[in-house]
Amino acid sequence: MKINPSLKLSVLCTAMFSGAMSVTAPVLANDNVEKIMVTGSRIARAEVASTSPITVVTKDQLTNLGITNVSSALRRLPAITGNSTNNQSSAGANNIQTATLRGIEATNTLILVNGRRIVGSNEDGLVDLSSIPFEAIAQIEVLKDGASAIYGSDAIAGVINIITRKNYDGIAINLHTGISSEGDAQEREIGLLVGFSTDKGSVMIAASTSNNSGWEEKDRYMTKDADQRYLGGQNFSSGTTPFSRLSGFGLDSSNTWTVLDADNPDVVTPFDYDSMGYNYRDAQSGANDNKTTSVFVTAEYELNNDITFFSELSFHNGFVQGNQAPPGVDTGWYSGSIDTPNAFKRYPDSEGNNFGVGANQKYNPFGIAGNVSRRFSEYGSRIYKSESSINRYTLGLRGMIFDDYDWEVVYSSQSAKLINDGGSQPSINMIERALSNECETAADPTCVALNVFGPEGAITTEMLNFINTTAPLVTNKNDLMFAQANISGPVMNMPAGDLMFSSGFEYREDQLSLQVDQAQRTATFDVSWGESKTPVISPVREIIEFYLELAIPLLDNLEVEAAVRYSDYSDINQSTTNPRFGVIYQPIDILKLRASYSTGFRAPTMAQMYRGQTSNENINLYDPCNPNNDVNFSSSLPNCVALGLDPAVSHNSNLSNDIIGGGNPNLKPEEAENTTLGVVLEPIENLSFTIDYFNIEQTNVVFASSRYVIDQNLAGNPTYQNDVVRSNNGTGYIRSIYSPQNNIAARNIAGIDFNANYLLTTTAGEWRLNFDTTLMDKFEVQDTSDTPFRDIVGTYDPVFGSLPEFKANLQIDWSMDNYHATWDATYNSKIKAAENDVMQATVFHNAQVGAFIEAIGADIHVGINNIFDKEPPYLQANLTSTDDNLYSFRGRFFYMGIKKEF
Repeated sequence: MKINPSLKLSVLCTAMFSGAMSVTAPVLANDNVEKIMVTGSRIARAEVASTSPITVVTKDQLTNLGITNVSSALRRLPAITGNSTNNQSSAGANNIQTATLRGIEATNTLILVNGRRIVGSNEDGLVDLSSIPFEAIAQIEVLKDGASAIYGSDAIAGVINIITRKNYDGIAINLHTGISSEGDAQEREIGLLVGFSTDKGSVMIAASTSNNSGWEEKDRYMTKDADQRYLGGQNFSSGTTPFSRLSGFGLDSSNTWTVLDADNPDVVTPFDYDSMGYNYRDAQSGANDNKTTSVFVTAEYELNNDITFFSELSFHNGFVQGNQAPPGVDTGWYSGSIDTPNAFKRYPDSEGNNFGVGANQKYNPFGIAGNVSRRFSEYGSRIYKSESSINRYTLGLRGMIFDDYDWEVVYSSQSAKLINDGGSQPSINMIERALSNECETAADPTCVALNVFGPEGAITTEMLNFINTTAPLVTNKNDLMFAQANISGPVMNMPAGDLMFSSGFEYREDQLSLQVDQAQRTATFDVSWGESKTPVISPVREIIEFYLELAIPLLDNLEVEAAVRYSDYSDINQSTTNPRFGVIYQPIDILKLRASYSTGFRAPTMAQMYRGQTSNENINLYDPCNPNNDVNFSSSLPNCVALGLDPAVSHNSNLSNDIIGGGNPNLKPEEAENTTLGVVLEPIENLSFTIDYFNIEQTNVVFASSRYVIDQNLAGNPTYQNDVVRSNNGTGYIRSIYSPQNNIAARNIAGIDFNANYLLTTTAGEWRLNFDTTLMDKFEVQDTSDTPFRDIVGTYDPVFGSLPEFKANLQIDWSMDNYHATWDATYNSKIKAAENDVMQATVFHNAQVGAFIEAIGADIHVGINNIFDKEPPYLQANLTSTDDNLYSFRGRFFYMGIKKEF
């Protein structure tokens, strides 16, 4: 006997976005009993009722919503919230798409394809959802329950299992195109599905290619200007502008100065931030351009009645490109900073200040040394690019022995490479040389002096060519190999049915290689507008795991599940054993009660353990001594007064600071306890209600809290005395924060999932209504072990993003004869970042109509997303005018698709 994938599909597709569906397969004649397997269990049974909440999304449902990628499909689900990065996020550097189940970091959600692991793409081992070939997908199963005992350590928050199509006969072509009402954000996608089968085997090839365009921030009302006062916010323009901002040079130190006339560089004017601040959003992308090409091949061949060979091969290439504002330099900012401890210190004065522009520099009109802040807008936008390639090879055998026991052995080898190119950027060393007294003299005749005195246009192409010597490049490579074997079947016959088991072994090797060009390395940092990193070549992480799962039918209406997994990680010198227990009870035909409890752990990522010192730009400014980053701010807090802060240098016009981090080889695994309680009610045929309570408690969480470091520094904690670096010899704004990774955090998460699903057949067609919602009751975060928990439900948090108290969607599908239509609405409750910074609750509407045209034998559909062209709610906390991991500025979007089968 073999598991029939088509039967599994037909059973699971009976639920439309079912939040916690009960899966039951029909029992056939004794000699033809077909067995199915659902996500969350490795036991294939003739009749299965899940003890855990599972959401199932079919390919047809996604097509009815105009969705053509896994990331967009998952973002729609209420259980996916927080910082799920996607292809509609602003800023050019984003390059992979992730999912954060329950709002916890994406490293806590395990992504599978057909129940098996897939290789991660970035340094934290996160799976890029855009790499999963959408054309091959049959459905997506989301297990909203901890499953470490079944699948391994990554499944703290749950599992996303991508099920691919099998046994397809024929040829199908899918075309999809779309455009926003603004005339941009074009989508162009082509998919091909080819399959054939014989009595002995089958082959399926799914291939797709996409070429999607983004949009520019300047082309959207809410993102056109960094000065957000027109939206009711603050002025977030940058103080690094195409106008030079001067200090020193013998000028009055109570202000900074600029030059408005290039022909009179010694005539200075006070720099006015409100009127002269730089609108960097005029040069940035609101969403990136992206291209993908994916091929997925699956094959099966029946060697004999008891053994089948199978294989999965997939190949993916991706390209992402986006713009960010032109680079610049601030010689005062870089002087003696963490990344550049020796830069711009050639010209100290008697008061201990370091200056980066020599008194005798060619273009210095003052004859006195000083510092300059200048954006090189003559460069144009910085172009960020990333290229990814992923190869997966999976081979296996499965079969049956002794008529009742299913077995499987699998080998998989996978690799992923992600190359990030920061584009041409100026070199700090060359800028320092071009601002020196020696430049273009006999002491340095090949140097080209840089004219930073004057407005935009004062810097020539020759000057830019001289300083333009770096091209930041990071190459990330992940390798994954695993071999696994399992067997399942009956243990003994009990009065209520067979006691079933599944047992297995898995050996895994995982390795990270992160290569960084010389210009970005911490010790030799030479990029004027970037982040420092260190190369990483991790040891090969070897994981050995054993698991056992039991399904125990105690009564005809009561079943208990028990599972346990033993895991041993070579590089953390620690083994762990994690159990899981589940129960499902059906006191009456229309009612099922279920519960589960499990423990879990998550091993630190290899980047968290092995990378050296890093420096990352932080735009979520936090300084209790100047909470609103005001100009000339003087704090009355005793701890701030004790620092002797100078109000004149309190304003951080860069709107950023450095967070200095790095790996910690002594990190321990995170631990978790996960509990669910659920009810499934089916009062009449085709009507079901499910409600599930979930609770996750995590301890020993790896976390780096820069805010905690700042607070402890201000409180006088000697451990953090030197971990906050302020400008102007400690009297100004916060410039750098030492915030390493450590096992210091904890969190408690709880909430309720609710789903209602109804199918109604009438003379006016078939109607299906599905309502899905999640209530987040608490998301308590403890940043360190000695700080109180804070509940961030309904708020925007710099680490976790937006966590709505309610997130819901309502979908109505109608079909009759060859016609079909879908209406869909999504809701997010309000999000509060501060008392005067609240994103109001929103509802977005989408619709699609379609028909099968018999004359051409094709299905054609057209649709509109965001029918009413509704703007996202405004948020000023993260500077992008909204939370673009939750909302998009794309606006009203028109699309159409054609599917033709041969």
